[in-house]
Amino acid sequence: MTLEGKTVIITGGTHGIGEETAILFASRGARVAIIGRDEKKASEIVKQSKGNIEFLRCDLSDRNQLLGLCKTIEAKYDRVDVLINNASRNSRFNVLNLEADEWDRMIELNMTSVFLLTKTVAGKMVKKGTKGKIINIGAVQSFFPLDSSFSYSSVKGALRSMTKSMAVDLSPHGILVTLVMPGPIYAKADSDEPGGDLDSRAATLVGRMGRKSEVAELLEFLSSDRNTFMTGNEIVIDGGRTISRKPDPSEIREDII
Repeated sequence: MTLEGKTVIITGGTHGIGEETAILFASRGARVAIIGRDEKKASEIVKQSKGNIEFLRCDLSDRNQLLGLCKTIEAKYDRVDVLINNASRNSRFNVLNLEADEWDRMIELNMTSVFLLTKTVAGKMVKKGTKGKIINIGAVQSFFPLDSSFSYSSVKGALRSMTKSMAVDLSPHGILVTLVMPGPIYAKADSDEPGGDLDSRAATLVGRMGRKSEVAELLEFLSSDRNTFMTGNEIVIDGGRTISRKPDPSEIREDII
């Protein structure tokens, strides 16, 4: 399941699942570009990769920066094989106290950036005849929203429809588009192992939180040449959370892990 020689772009690549995926892909021989805002963390990742990862700074919620990034990608890369639209953030407001500016920022980050980056990268794939992969990172909250997560659940729900429409539009060109929806993944800390008793309180059927590495390995398969017959799919990786009746730990409800 090699990624040797492939060029991969990962948004939100300086932290969490994006960082884990970038490091894994680089170790498999891919040339990886990570997009984010944290220059200090990015420099650490780039140094660790020994030249296989590069950093493109962009605030994807800023339309002007996003358009500039699209121009950079168009000019900088002769070929792109994989785009992973991973960048996101939570937004802990309910429908009664959400301000319009916050709503706009969530739309820009979670929908507009996905649209414009996919348009840019897919356009390049079509021109080069690249049978590439586009993977969008959703969330199980699009099925079962937490309280006070109105905009987050809304944009992740929209991403499900966007993915299917992209799959329809791009399938004639041999481009496969997939949605991956993680459940409770321990993703905010540098360690892949949660401390304390968080695993034992996880609201999953497998009895623990998910790991960033487990999502990264799924993304590795979806990005590889072994993925040949999956497009428009919604893949849930949640340890059975969506069919569990257990309550989420407070750390998840309060967005602190």
